[in-house]
Amino acid sequence: MVAIFSLCMIHFKGKNGVYFLSTIHHDSRLIKPGDTFICLPNAEDYVSDALSKGACNIKRLTRLEMAHYAADHFNHPSKKLSVIGITGTNGKTTTTYLIHTLLTLLGFKSYLSGTLTQSLTTPESIDTQRQMADHLNNGGSHYVMEVSSHAIHQERIAGIDFNVTCLTNISQDHLDYHGDFESYKACKLSFLSNYGSIASISPDDFQSLPLPDALPLIGDFNRQNLQAAFSTLMGLGIPYNDILPHLKHLKAPPGRLEPINCHQDFKVIVDYAHTPDALENVLQTLQAIKLPTAKLICIFGCGGNRDTDKRAKMGAIADRLADHIILTNDNPRHEDPEIILSDIQSGLSLKKPTNSIPDREAAIKKAITLAQKDDIVLIAGKGHETYQIIGDIKHPFDDRLVAKQTLLEQSY
Repeated sequence: MVAIFSLCMIHFKGKNGVYFLSTIHHDSRLIKPGDTFICLPNAEDYVSDALSKGACNIKRLTRLEMAHYAADHFNHPSKKLSVIGITGTNGKTTTTYLIHTLLTLLGFKSYLSGTLTQSLTTPESIDTQRQMADHLNNGGSHYVMEVSSHAIHQERIAGIDFNVTCLTNISQDHLDYHGDFESYKACKLSFLSNYGSIASISPDDFQSLPLPDALPLIGDFNRQNLQAAFSTLMGLGIPYNDILPHLKHLKAPPGRLEPINCHQDFKVIVDYAHTPDALENVLQTLQAIKLPTAKLICIFGCGGNRDTDKRAKMGAIADRLADHIILTNDNPRHEDPEIILSDIQSGLSLKKPTNSIPDREAAIKKAITLAQKDDIVLIAGKGHETYQIIGDIKHPFDDRLVAKQTLLEQSY
């Protein structure tokens, strides 16, 4: 274990442990005089920038070493908090959101870390440990975090003492990073086996947990998310009957089956579904609530420079479950949007009405223009995101705002 103190480090004693005025960063842009710069492998080019900003110490560490160093530096806040980690292909955001909400309703002071609150689903270890320390010093009791497969593989979560770990499900995603499904699956499963906790919750543990028939969230997949949330809290020792009365106060997180309502006579739904399994679940749910005479119009795309194998599969799912398909850009990044759309189209039968409109705003407007009474428009893939990545640039873009503005322009 590397030593954590340097001669120029300034610190004082907080009520829950040591907290530092000068601190550690892995990003040279954040360095202030007296700080320590953690130089990860291949980051040597940033050392001079860190020194120019006043770094008094340079430590060259691997990500695993940085994770343990960060835990030491912030005095192991996870040992004093109840830490809940949720991983899975789909459902992480909703499940952590539900757990965080229920803990708050139960009177605890909870912190939510994940897709809705961070630029990375699971931040680098320094950032997580700093957030935990801040939350602890502010009287926090629980820390609820999404754990991505990238974070598990890169050992960003080493040094965290989890009280409960939970796996929601495993289906195809991130094969561009992991190489194949078996490697991805093994990475996910390792979270339950390699991070000792009071309770490790898997789908076998929660899918039979009884819940009332009437639930505040629609869809079988949301029933499973609720079961996972209840099981996780029960793993902390909170009785089922204490949790149940708060069920009626729950709602879905932003961008998850989120309705856009401007008094129109059809439904517009925004959802984050960006994997084959997630898109299938959402389309099945909406088909189940749609009137037989109505249409389900689905707008979606696939991200550029990411798992290409899922594109045709998502096309086939939309072809099977939607009544009208509009293909568009997601986050194309550095890929040619036409290639992405062509990959998706290879999964279509072309027996259903289909439009290919790369401009996402134009695609959303087209769908809303096509919608008639009782139809459902699903805008899938980006959910809560407020940007679209083209090249390396994040352009402001929010499906919800575009849909709402379009509806207002049509005077519903």
